[in-house]
Amino acid sequence: MQNVYQATAAPVAGRRPAQPAKNNEWLVWLMGIGIVLVIFPFLAAGAGLIIFEKTHRILPGVHAGPVDLGSLNEADAAEHIDQFWNQAAYFVVSQEENIWTVTAPNIGLWIDPLATARSAQTVGKGTGGLQQLQQLVQMGGYEIEPLVTFQPDVARDVFTRLSTYVDTPAQDARLEHLPDGRWIAIPGKAGIGLDVDAIVDQISADPQAALALGSIELPMKPLFPAIADLSTEVSRIETFYQKPLHLFAYDAVTDERIRWDMPQALVAAWIKLDDPYGEPYLQVDQAQFQTYLNEWEQSLDGREIQTSDSLQSLGNNWVSGGEFEILLRHKPTQYTVGAGENLVSIGARFGFPYWRIQEANPGSSMYSVRAGQVITIPSKNVLLPLPVVPNKRIVINISEQHMYVYENWELRSDHVISTGMSDSPTLPGVFQIQSHEINAYGSRWDLYMPHFLGIYEAVPGFWNGIHGLPMLSSGVRLWGNVLGSPASYGCIIMDLQAGEDIYNWAEDGVVVEIVR
Repeated sequence: MQNVYQATAAPVAGRRPAQPAKNNEWLVWLMGIGIVLVIFPFLAAGAGLIIFEKTHRILPGVHAGPVDLGSLNEADAAEHIDQFWNQAAYFVVSQEENIWTVTAPNIGLWIDPLATARSAQTVGKGTGGLQQLQQLVQMGGYEIEPLVTFQPDVARDVFTRLSTYVDTPAQDARLEHLPDGRWIAIPGKAGIGLDVDAIVDQISADPQAALALGSIELPMKPLFPAIADLSTEVSRIETFYQKPLHLFAYDAVTDERIRWDMPQALVAAWIKLDDPYGEPYLQVDQAQFQTYLNEWEQSLDGREIQTSDSLQSLGNNWVSGGEFEILLRHKPTQYTVGAGENLVSIGARFGFPYWRIQEANPGSSMYSVRAGQVITIPSKNVLLPLPVVPNKRIVINISEQHMYVYENWELRSDHVISTGMSDSPTLPGVFQIQSHEINAYGSRWDLYMPHFLGIYEAVPGFWNGIHGLPMLSSGVRLWGNVLGSPASYGCIIMDLQAGEDIYNWAEDGVVVEIVR
């Protein structure tokens, strides 16, 4: 058998045995470390997401405006949100130089803390979560909008109250009382005020944008006066100062009626209006008015003012548009007696019973006056002793044997009459009804005179008057067939019906004018 041997090579002196390359190990380690470094953030992020998901915390870097919500749970986040957005005064409200810093709810903006916190919790989750995470990583944070609601009624109320401080109100036109008593119009003046409607509309249009802006400049609007002009009121008031004061003077003897107005400059100075929307009144300067009357009286020829309404009535007459009434009186005159005249003839000439002239000339008698003697003729108004009734008058025409009855200066009726016979004539003149007697008795003639109106004393104690057809005490009615011709002893006779009518119509004081 042949032995086979495998020769073993002897080591070569100076050479080490072959070993694995250590560079590959480091490469493996480097690759491993690289893989770990690449995977670790994802693992860490994933672990973090899991932790934040499990603990219901908000991801770091999430903000609601300037409020950092990172790592907060829902309740804490809601509290932070409420403290800043609803409790802190950060919202700037300005109006020119006026600036206020208020909370958002002060102007009707309210941020829902819980809903906003829940919105923050959804960042990085659900649909769109990956993009949110990318933005959070890339930008170093993620901002959510606070969830805001707007309460317009609150805002309207707040800005309405604010307007009372910043508005410059419009000024209505007004009437100003001058020292002289007149009124002038001061025109209205426009103001400026908050445009509350525009403010509310502006915030309502985009509450989120208003909140994000954090300020609002309040718009203003012109405020117009409710009453811009009172010139028409001044014109109305001026009509008061143009209202006249009517005067009426009456001459009962001649039946002359004088109507005129006081100078308006005088009247206007007396007109007072304390309240421009009230009623004017007249405050008469009585001394000034009396001076005016005295001056006016000088223009009268042979007459003077006998009586007038009281000065206190001036105001009422002016307000009502009535007339201030003045009664004129004829002054006594002087007369030179002519040849063959006596007091009877002179009385007939001037319309007086003779004894009235005798009274005015003491020491005279019916036939004692002589030619060339100057005597006094009394005022014709002595025959009108009662207050005159201006709007009624009876005129008796002797030559026509007719009576004319006037009321308000218009003919009321006319009647056929009989006046005195030649030996007992009816005296011409201006007289006055002074008495009413339903059935007077004349003892001198044994006559009953129905509806007797006494008008003048022919002699003291003996009255002539107007009456119906007389009757003797025997019952015989006289003179019914002679009306229209002189027939009486000085009275004015008319038929029974007319006599009764005049008796009832004519009160004492009615003037009776008897003409030839």
